Amino acid sequence: MAHALRQRLELPVFGLYANYLNSVALSASFRDGSRHDFRASVETGGYSGPAQLYASPSIRMARGPERVPGFDFMMIKNGLSSPVVVDTDGHMRWTGAVLPDSFSSLFSDGMFYIGSQTERVLHRMDVSGAFTSVPVGVSRYTNFHHDLAPGKTGILAEFDAIEGGVARVESTLAAIDTNGAVLKEWDLGRIFSEHMRARGDDPAGFVREGADWFHMNSAIYNAADNSLLVSSRENFVVKLDYDSGAIRWLFGDPLKHWYVNFPSLRALALKLVEGKAPIGQHSLSVTPDGQLLLFNNGLGSLTQPPWAPRGATLTYSTPSRYAIDEKAGTAREVWTYEHEPDHSRTRLYSDICSSVYEGTPGTYLVAYSVALSRTEARLLGVDSNGKVAFDFAYPTTVCDTVFIAQPLGWNDLRLR
Repeated sequence: MAHALRQRLELPVFGLYANYLNSVALSASFRDGSRHDFRASVETGGYSGPAQLYASPSIRMARGPERVPGFDFMMIKNGLSSPVVVDTDGHMRWTGAVLPDSFSSLFSDGMFYIGSQTERVLHRMDVSGAFTSVPVGVSRYTNFHHDLAPGKTGILAEFDAIEGGVARVESTLAAIDTNGAVLKEWDLGRIFSEHMRARGDDPAGFVREGADWFHMNSAIYNAADNSLLVSSRENFVVKLDYDSGAIRWLFGDPLKHWYVNFPSLRALALKLVEGKAPIGQHSLSVTPDGQLLLFNNGLGSLTQPPWAPRGATLTYSTPSRYAIDEKAGTAREVWTYEHEPDHSRTRLYSDICSSVYEGTPGTYLVAYSVALSRTEARLLGVDSNGKVAFDFAYPTTVCDTVFIAQPLGWNDLRLR
């Protein structure tokens, strides 16, 4: 007599709506070619937890059928909890196990990776919220800061460090694997010091030991030419050769200390031929057509020597997209968006943190982290013509609610 073999299989179901009767469809394919489809209803209660404020945004403009944002989900890196996922209707759809923050975080291959802001520990979290933690394998690193991004291999991570008893503040970049092993390192202090000395400049007035002279807040790998693009909030965007660390170009405000006082750096500067230069910028990315996209905060330098020029400070912030001609040494701002709140002629100003990322071509997710004098975070979907698809607002204390927001592709997700 044949007996059917029955096994109990538990699958995580995530992304459900809170306080809702959710319909879940599952299709199972078996090795013998058979298939089984079934549906279940999952009733959920209202969400309460460390990320509760994301469940009730102030919707300034709701997504409508005629307004297509170009993406459906957004991952919010924040200072309150694990990463949070919301959809473009404003519904909170996911958050994970309790962590104090997720400033330095990344979603890759079905996993969330979160770097600790207080120690050299990398957390690895699956969509069920369960996580494991591993130490980063270089003892002079003290903590992660700012962002994580996909690297040529592994993950690009920004670290604070102590070397020879001297603090290396926000100027160390490393590629690490998901087990915490360090694969490659770039010491921006060493890179700039060697470049400047070789060309007759004294780097002591620029690379200042123990000071936040660089303030790295974004670093990405560009496979198109095997390079790194790194944002120094205090100075410029710098392009480095991935293998050698050689500086290829600098792009920033020419009214700042680096340009005015150091010929060896000024010689590498791209010339802006149209638009506005990056000032206090965040969240670098490269668009599919090879252009540079960033959030242009507009706040001048904060930690330069007292006698050094700090550059311009604007009264508004924008996403900015640049076409760069490396042979000509030029940059052109080819797209920007200047948002004007309702009933006001004052454009939004978000002087620190913040982000912009492209969804489908010509659609953007813009995060104003610290609008209204650092009391309100705003998430907007806009297109290349400035048409707004949605506009959500959340209360914030400095950058805690929204440090960075990125479109999140959950289609064809493969779980381990």
